[in-house]
Amino acid sequence: MESIGAFLSSRRSRDGEEKFEPAFFYERIPLLRERGVKPEAVQRASAMLLSYLQQERICGDCRGYESCGKQGDARGMRDRLDVYEGELTVRTGFCKPYLDWVERRRAKSLESFSGKTEQDRRYTFENFPEEQKRRFPALYRAAVEFAERVVPDEPAKGLYIFGPPGVGKTHLLLAIVNRLDERGVPNIFIRADAIFDRLRSWIAAGRDVEPILETYCRVPVLAIDEFAQERPSEFTLDKMFRIINARFTAGLPTLFTSNYPPPEIYGRVTRELEPLVEVLRSRVVQMNRHGFLDGEDARLRHIEWLGPDPNFEDSDAGG
Repeated sequence: MESIGAFLSSRRSRDGEEKFEPAFFYERIPLLRERGVKPEAVQRASAMLLSYLQQERICGDCRGYESCGKQGDARGMRDRLDVYEGELTVRTGFCKPYLDWVERRRAKSLESFSGKTEQDRRYTFENFPEEQKRRFPALYRAAVEFAERVVPDEPAKGLYIFGPPGVGKTHLLLAIVNRLDERGVPNIFIRADAIFDRLRSWIAAGRDVEPILETYCRVPVLAIDEFAQERPSEFTLDKMFRIINARFTAGLPTLFTSNYPPPEIYGRVTRELEPLVEVLRSRVVQMNRHGFLDGEDARLRHIEWLGPDPNFEDSDAGG
């Protein structure tokens, strides 16, 4: 098919006006016949349809928003034809390459608030211990389903994974967020104590902590590792409650790992803080599905002994 530019040049009449028959548009825009648009309506909308065809030529060569061939405010926008009471109209909205670019920038901006390291990226569902997959299939399946199905800014329940140290809780949590990264779902992985360390350092430097709190409140998926293992205080509980309550209210999914079952979250606090803890526990229970992991502490299987491996079970108690 010849280009729009070439066709325009060939269709100029002697008086300099451009004339197009409805057949020209029917040939190039299948929607017109599919929606039964009459020739007279096509003729009335000829200027709009020419602009639409020029747009489609540019968008057809798209290599991403950064190299958009449109000018000014038209960059990142795309017109879509519609029919209303037999007449042609245009609806303008953001194009997919622009929305993808926005999501990439959004994800990039969250990196400075994350506690995930390069080493953390090696934890996946594929290398999650097979024994734990077999022993806890429902929890493993729920983690995979969340990682594959969650959609940014749509209400969803999160996961609360609890159990003793070294049984794979953090591995499973990282497998989820690493898969979310692959899918382009904005998320933050952070250890609970790191939240408060960051807040305290900003306060000490005289900086406003609102950007930190708002980021944790609003990120589409927040993953908190080692939840409720920091020493509770009025400062830590107040800030954690603000984050969790905001996410609970907005229906934003939050993921947790903890050594404690939900009823035992922040089990030892002063009487003055007990009401706040009770509400916090209630929020955590309501906004999550809960799964328990236990087993042998994997970290203890990899101790590097300086000498023969001691057998503590067979050692003489009086030795």
